[in-house]
Amino acid sequence: MASFRYTSPVKCDVDVNTSMVKDKTAIVTGGTFSCDFRLQGPRLIYSGANGLGEAYVRALLAAGATVVIADRDVERGRRLEEEFKKAKFVNCDTSNWDDQVRLFRDAVSFSQSGKIHFVVANAGIHRKDEVFSYVGDGNEPKKPDLTTIDVNLIGTLYTSKLASHYFIKQNGQKPSPSQEDTCLILIGSGAAFLDCPRAPQYCATKWAMRGIMHSLRGTTFYYRSRVNIISPWYVKTNILSEEAFAHVKRVGVDFAEASDAAQCLLRILNDSTVNGRSFFVSGRKWSSRGYMDLDIEDYPEDSLIESIQKDQVKSAPVEMGLFI
Repeated sequence: MASFRYTSPVKCDVDVNTSMVKDKTAIVTGGTFSCDFRLQGPRLIYSGANGLGEAYVRALLAAGATVVIADRDVERGRRLEEEFKKAKFVNCDTSNWDDQVRLFRDAVSFSQSGKIHFVVANAGIHRKDEVFSYVGDGNEPKKPDLTTIDVNLIGTLYTSKLASHYFIKQNGQKPSPSQEDTCLILIGSGAAFLDCPRAPQYCATKWAMRGIMHSLRGTTFYYRSRVNIISPWYVKTNILSEEAFAHVKRVGVDFAEASDAAQCLLRILNDSTVNGRSFFVSGRKWSSRGYMDLDIEDYPEDSLIESIQKDQVKSAPVEMGLFI
């Protein structure tokens, strides 16, 4: 794999050949937030075993991959494990470092090759944001609950750290013909590049996915790895309440489909040239396949930003302190 450089947008209106996924091992972490305020309080539902997470899992299994599902939903996770011989469920809180260490160890043990090839960092929650909310006149503000940061950002950083560790351990630190393609998929959102009112924590964490990718994409080629982002539009899962989705539908917003998100994942994993790209899983009115390469992570037509970027790399070359 060559070092990172800007390329034209990835073609998404093509049929996906899934041969590169067959017999490989993937980890899918996952989490969604169910805003059901009829309960005593919101509840967390981790969704590597349902929603978009389940769509990714099923697509990978259909393509012949071995899949390790990281989730807190034991019932649904076990159900998927029982349905597929090549699936393994691991009860995992992705915001807990020790849980993720155990996850990756279990994945290596379950893998027929003893290797991990693909990691989908799908864990994420959305909840009422206490950073945004106003406590009222005459009241001192209380320390906000930052659980969204713990799951969406810290948990993803744990996943990214462990994915890089195993990819390097398997392939070595210097390019060679014997290296196998590996890929980390970060999950963004429309909130990673659009205004999303009343959710500063969620937006911050989704913009952060782009920051993680920009930091990693220029060095991953040393161990023949890649990093890309999938940002889903509104997909009807447990991420929002039924009332919230009903409102979105009433105002005329077209939903995206979980199956299109799964095809986007396969498009990325089955093309070893795709690195450092940002994909949007959209409504079909914007793309015939339900996903597109946004082509927003580089500035080929902005000479000023390109010049600044070149000097940024000069001051911190990828070769310097590569794995320290």
